Amino acid sequence: MKRIIAFLIVLTVFCFSFTTAFAAGINANEASVLSNMRAPVSMNGNNVYIPASYINQAEANFNTIDMTSAQASKINSIIGQARAFLKGTGKSKISELSSSERQKLMNYASAAASVLKLSAAAGSNTKNVKIISKNGGVVVDDSNNVIKTTGQQQSPVTYIAVSGLAVLFILSAAGLIISGKKASAYEKKS
Repeated sequence: MKRIIAFLIVLTVFCFSFTTAFAAGINANEASVLSNMRAPVSMNGNNVYIPASYINQAEANFNTIDMTSAQASKINSIIGQARAFLKGTGKSKISELSSSERQKLMNYASAAASVLKLSAAAGSNTKNVKIISKNGGVVVDDSNNVIKTTGQQQSPVTYIAVSGLAVLFILSAAGLIISGKKASAYEKKS
């Protein structure tokens, strides 16, 4: 019985060692960029914010990467330049920007995206913005507010490991019950 229990413990530990997680989580560098993205920019006395859908999608992407401090510093610098540009336009809203001003804002978005080896693209009206990975996957898309699911992906190994633990506990409980009955029977004979 002890050998079976030992085998099941080893099997369970072996199975758990293959459970993988695909999310890197948010590190301090990524948190600083997200914080910078959440801060408003004052355009002619009016606070303007990056839409929450952009920030949520960026955060979902950050969960899959490990941004360095150099990358975060460069992106934060570009965000600062874009803020200064928007403040300097004298406009109160993004919608008031001219076509050339919108293109300049897109250039900032492209520069920030390129730090992470991504590219930014805009529709013909420079309103619909997409951030695209090298392999063509869409990271940020404001046209349909796609939010990617991140986190641990379940695999059969997880279920096998949990099942192994359940069997281990059942066998242990059965062993205790049987040994308890044997001990009771022995005590009655004495």
